[in-house]
Amino acid sequence: MLIPPKYFLTPKISQLLAGIEACKEVINTISIPPEVETNIRRQSTLRSSLFSARIEGNPLTLDELATKSSRDQKKIEVFNILKAQNLIYQKRGKDLSQNDLMELHGVVLNGLTESYNLGKFRNEVSAIFNSAGIAIYLPPPPRQIPHLIEKLIKFINSQKEPFIPIRASLTHFMFEKIHPFLDGNGRVGRLLTSAVLQKQGFGMKGLLNIEEYLDTHRPIYYRVLEESEKDVTSFVEFMLEAILQSSQIIKKLILTKKDTKREDFLLPRRQEILNIIKDQRLVSFDQIRRRFMGVNERTLRYDLKKLQDSGFIRKRGATKGVYYEAI
Repeated sequence: MLIPPKYFLTPKISQLLAGIEACKEVINTISIPPEVETNIRRQSTLRSSLFSARIEGNPLTLDELATKSSRDQKKIEVFNILKAQNLIYQKRGKDLSQNDLMELHGVVLNGLTESYNLGKFRNEVSAIFNSAGIAIYLPPPPRQIPHLIEKLIKFINSQKEPFIPIRASLTHFMFEKIHPFLDGNGRVGRLLTSAVLQKQGFGMKGLLNIEEYLDTHRPIYYRVLEESEKDVTSFVEFMLEAILQSSQIIKKLILTKKDTKREDFLLPRRQEILNIIKDQRLVSFDQIRRRFMGVNERTLRYDLKKLQDSGFIRKRGATKGVYYEAI
């Protein structure tokens, strides 16, 4: 097996790379409130996880995620991917290890399969079948898997492929060809794509969701995955298109949010407390309490503390002489 596989740097690939780089510059340059960015990341990661599961045949929709039982296997599958996505974001910037790969596999399949399969390479011959049940690809035998995964991880952590979006694409392709696990290879392979992009700053601040594009174009996705490693140009072009289209969605969203104020994301009562403090300049706790007679004292003190922690107000004085002012 060729690691890395061969591709040709076509004019289309060059154009796609330029477009991705341009999106990256805009997304990384524009500053939006942390609360806004966190909210976008939460929604994007959830959609990414849902559509990765849908590629594997999970029929759930976003609305159904909110209503299904926490024990529902389809819901568990989506939230396992979500946990793995969050793990990748937490470890962004670090080299990938085989232990990381095994951990991702364990998280993805937790509660879905027998525990002895989690985080372990397959020990039997496997095959990839098409929708008609015909074997279209025979992955390497089990004895070759450890060596091939070692080569793949070295490639991921090296500079052998200088174009990061291409490195991420090739990583996905190679992982699916190695097919190291009995189950979960597609989900883990897409997570590895995300991990490579995140590590090198092409995760678009953790906001990127390419899985939705892959699911929408599933027939093409499956077809280009069947390419021989001797020429994966079509697969690279397809994946770069997915990254570019998904990046453009994030760029447009961020541009619409760049003028959003942090306080727009406050709970209504905290927004009102902040407005009172801004209007009065210096406000005592008693003044706040008189404005919110139906709210208990402990809750109001907690609201004030959260406003302080978030940098909206500061406390002056001590004990009974305490006043609050806007920053």
